[in-house]
Amino acid sequence: MALATSNIYGRITISDDAVAMVAAYAASECYGVAELISNRFSDIIADLFNKKKYGRGVKVITLDNRAFLSVNVILSRDINVDAVKESLRKAVIYHVEKFTGMRVKSVDINILGYKI
Repeated sequence: MALATSNIYGRITISDDAVAMVAAYAASECYGVAELISNRFSDIIADLFNKKKYGRGVKVITLDNRAFLSVNVILSRDINVDAVKESLRKAVIYHVEKFTGMRVKSVDINILGYKI
């Protein structure tokens, strides 16, 4: 699905992949995030062939023009996990709402490990 809105200029539709790219960029720029990890099989195959997947580690579900995001990350060690999770959540919400102009309903942060 995709996020859609209309205004005086016409109808605007933003794909889930574009939203995932923005969220992945925002997440990768946060302090304490070592890397984003994908649970999709297609991303694992792309890694084998050295193809870059820009929305890696972010799952977007849109329902009634509301975005539900899930971000899978590996964190750096010796950091405050709660502070990084809150910073990551705020950064993803801010960037996605600024990009789409629509509300983000929730952002789930899944910590899959720590990088030594």
